[in-house]
Amino acid sequence: MQFLNAQLKKLDCKELQKHHAKESDCQIVVNQNTTVLLNGKPIVVYIANLPKSTDSLFDALTRIKYDTNTRTSGMVTSSKIFGYAPRNAIRQLSCRAASIAAHQPKESDILKQFASVAAEQYHATNSELAQRHARITEEKVKPGYRMAGSMFTSGIVNHNNPLKYHFDTGNYLGVWSAMFAFKRDIDGGRLACPELGIAFECADKSLTMFDGQSILHGVTPIIKKRPEAVRYTVVYYSLKQMWSCESNEEEIEKLRAMRTKIEISRKIKK
Repeated sequence: MQFLNAQLKKLDCKELQKHHAKESDCQIVVNQNTTVLLNGKPIVVYIANLPKSTDSLFDALTRIKYDTNTRTSGMVTSSKIFGYAPRNAIRQLSCRAASIAAHQPKESDILKQFASVAAEQYHATNSELAQRHARITEEKVKPGYRMAGSMFTSGIVNHNNPLKYHFDTGNYLGVWSAMFAFKRDIDGGRLACPELGIAFECADKSLTMFDGQSILHGVTPIIKKRPEAVRYTVVYYSLKQMWSCESNEEEIEKLRAMRTKIEISRKIKK
């Protein structure tokens, strides 16, 4: 593991969030095991090739049925949420497992299992932060919403997504997310962090860990060498809204009570 000291550049992050990442935005490309330090503290860890086999995870990614969405910018994205999700007052009244658990349970289980691999590397490379992150999850989140007993509650798979510069939202403050990357017959598709002036290769079977809420990041152009080429990233994170979730049994009871209340209200209106 090499260590790289970084300095923050003064950039207009609000303006950058309107744009796609470019290779020229970063002067340094990290393509080997590296810990990036800022003021002596680790802020990013990049592992170029994981010591454990990720073949089962990659195979699962090829079988997943992805959701395609068109963002307000016109960019089409392909992704899939997994793990657990909090209540949503508009669409969902209870905390629950992501829909992939019902529609593709085998693939969902594999995704959740690899949360433990991410957690292992997290503890090995930034033990102090990993322990704090795990302690928060143990204190705030019911066991039924922790993937593979890790500190992570939720995740997303991105399929060939050239995401614009952005900050993540909704996670615990000051902790890391973990991102596995797979690239087959792809050039580019690096993780660019312009404030650091560093881009991470995101090589096949690599893992990048950092706080996406505090570090601006985006994906450089994904260049396919053949039509079937793919770039997947699997991101594990911890949602703060999961703190308000009750146990699965209690959530089901709340949902039943809410539905009963709605039905009674509808009958009264009639």
